[in-house]
Amino acid sequence: MKFSRILALVLAAMMVVGLAPAAVAEDEPVKISVAGYMFGPIDNEKDVITPLVEQQLKEKHGINVDIDVVYIEQANYSEILNSRLAGGTAPDVFLAQSATMLNSYYDQGVIKTWDEEFFKENAPDVYNFVMGGAAYGDLAGDVEAWKKAAVRDGKMVVIPSFKPDGSMPYKTMIYRGDWLDKLGVTEETLPKTVDEFVSLMTRFTKEDPDGNGKDDTFGCSITAMKALFGSYGLATGFSGSSSYWVVRDGKVVNSDVAPEAKEVISILAKMYADKLIDPEFVAGKESVEGSYWAISHGMVNGLYGVSANASIDHYRLKEVLNDDGGRCAQEYWAVNGEDSTFVYGPWPAGPKGDYGWQVGTPVAVSESAVYNASMSDEKLALIFKILNAFATDDELYMTAFAGIEGTHYEKNADGTIKRLMGNEELNAVGVWGCRSLYGNDRCFSQLGYDLAFYKDPSIANRLNWFKKDQYNSYIQDAVTETLPSNDLFSELNTIRDETWVAMIRGEKSLDEWDNYVQTWMSAGGETLTEEANAWYNAQK
Repeated sequence: MKFSRILALVLAAMMVVGLAPAAVAEDEPVKISVAGYMFGPIDNEKDVITPLVEQQLKEKHGINVDIDVVYIEQANYSEILNSRLAGGTAPDVFLAQSATMLNSYYDQGVIKTWDEEFFKENAPDVYNFVMGGAAYGDLAGDVEAWKKAAVRDGKMVVIPSFKPDGSMPYKTMIYRGDWLDKLGVTEETLPKTVDEFVSLMTRFTKEDPDGNGKDDTFGCSITAMKALFGSYGLATGFSGSSSYWVVRDGKVVNSDVAPEAKEVISILAKMYADKLIDPEFVAGKESVEGSYWAISHGMVNGLYGVSANASIDHYRLKEVLNDDGGRCAQEYWAVNGEDSTFVYGPWPAGPKGDYGWQVGTPVAVSESAVYNASMSDEKLALIFKILNAFATDDELYMTAFAGIEGTHYEKNADGTIKRLMGNEELNAVGVWGCRSLYGNDRCFSQLGYDLAFYKDPSIANRLNWFKKDQYNSYIQDAVTETLPSNDLFSELNTIRDETWVAMIRGEKSLDEWDNYVQTWMSAGGETLTEEANAWYNAQK
């Protein structure tokens, strides 16, 4: 296996211009195992990138390491990693996965902790990059949030991601273009208020927009229904996930029991009674198990007129990148024909002018690396030096991030790149294998941020649309920390979903709303609300 890696190293070195002659290592390399985010397993017989990264680290930065890329399937990452942690076989570097898992790892004592000064000393350029507000200083207002996310009990435990796209809207209203054409609705006359939205949903249901002479269409999917909560300043997890916290009269309230939620349920109940909503809207025809998660099958196949299950980039037009278009767009064209159209729509605004969908923040820990508690401080220092090397050496970063020019990618005239293989093929040859060593999905450098965001034409396409009135989304969670009793949400979400579905279907009266709130509070909501307010007040 090692022979294959050495042979691959020699072949790769012959393909790269400008590398210094190979240096002879006086000491044995330090072995570092890393299990980052991967699209598929690495193939040690084909891996030309990891040996090349090792060579560049040694020759250009004096860092002598043997990197062992460990593949853990994303779908079962937590289960497999926890088993390895219990058996003492976990890699040196692995993913935090979420704030909840990060807290669990910390409480178990299975991850390293260190002082801020230790990080600053061993990764000074990364530290200065973050403290300066990232590539162009536009995240300066989020530096303190980054520092808080990195720390537990006064010690750093993770290097959080820090990127502007973390707070970029990731859902969009997508309308069927043929239905709009049939009804004479243009982009300029798309709904911008709740009343206009309900009116169009009525037309989608009653005016035979597919022209087949049958009463077989409904207004919207469940995700488009959820957009109405945004019209009232709320972000809800209905159905299945936890909802955002909002501030009302100086106090933190969960969207699931906010007074405005009752108003939305009342609107949805009326829509259901008027048969504008699919009776099977919960199990429904939105996402289908086994298919790409962002595809709204009901909208694509002509059951609904609008969905909010995906982003603009999922429905990206071919001319944006001169490719086959976004993943959902490809499905839409495959079902409806290459000439079929869809339209990005504005979010309907409520009585106070609120609109949109929830958005995140520039700071997150989900794909951030954590470090096995069993490693020495010396190894951790070396890992941080590697992190710093990637942030200061564009050639090194491009090797790990993109591979070998002409073989794995081509440079575009605008400074971006075009990959020449699929994600799994790139992973097989070692591209992205060092992902958790150089940061998250990018390194902490201007080049890394330009390639992933600022100069990415697909990002620019989305941002241009967000400049239009009501196409952006701004609803952020008032509580950005995982609460101590977060596990209580499991039962609370079930209570919410069952109650709201029954109210929407008319099986339960809206007069029972206060009883629902009391049940929600008694089942753990009161505890979580107290914790949320305590956290919120501590940030002031």
